[in-house]
Amino acid sequence: MLKLHEGEEVIIAFHRHWIVVASKMTVVALLLLPPLVALLAMPAFNLEGGLKFFFLFLILVYLLVITLVAFVLWADYYLDVWIVTNVRIIDVEQKGMFRREVSEFMLSRVQDITVEIPSFVATILHYGNLRVQTAGEKGFVARDIPHADKVKDIIIKEMRKTNVGAL
Repeated sequence: MLKLHEGEEVIIAFHRHWIVVASKMTVVALLLLPPLVALLAMPAFNLEGGLKFFFLFLILVYLLVITLVAFVLWADYYLDVWIVTNVRIIDVEQKGMFRREVSEFMLSRVQDITVEIPSFVATILHYGNLRVQTAGEKGFVARDIPHADKVKDIIIKEMRKTNVGAL
C-alpha cells in the first residue's frame, strides 16, 4: 500500500490510455476464433467417444490459456499507475503477476519534462508519452498516457508551488 507523507496530497493519478489495453484485447478476442471454428466444424468430423472428449479438453485448455493471457494484460494495464502529489511523482510499474517496481521522484529535483505524441492515432485520441528527467537520479517515461500535455502542465504547476515554498 502506498503511504503519503505528512501534508502530502494526491493531485492526479493516471493509467495508460484505454486504447492500449483495447488493442491488446482485440488480439486476444481474435485468438478466440479458432476454437469457435473448431467447435462448429466438429460435427463434420464425426468424432466418437474418447476422441471427442479429448478434442473438447484441448479446446477448453486453449480457452483457459487465452483467458489467463487476457487477465494478465488487464492486470498489467490496471496496476501500472503514475501518481502526482504536491511533493513527488510516484511511478508504479507492474512487471508480471508477482513483481512490482515503485519509483518516486521529488518535484524539486525535476529538471525537464518532455511530451511526445508518437502517431496520428495518438494525436486523434489525445495520448502520448511523458518523459521526466531529474537531477542526479534516473528519470522515467510514462508511456501512452491520456492528455500527456495536460499532465505536464499539472506537474509544472506543482513544481512552481514547491519551489516557491522552498524560497
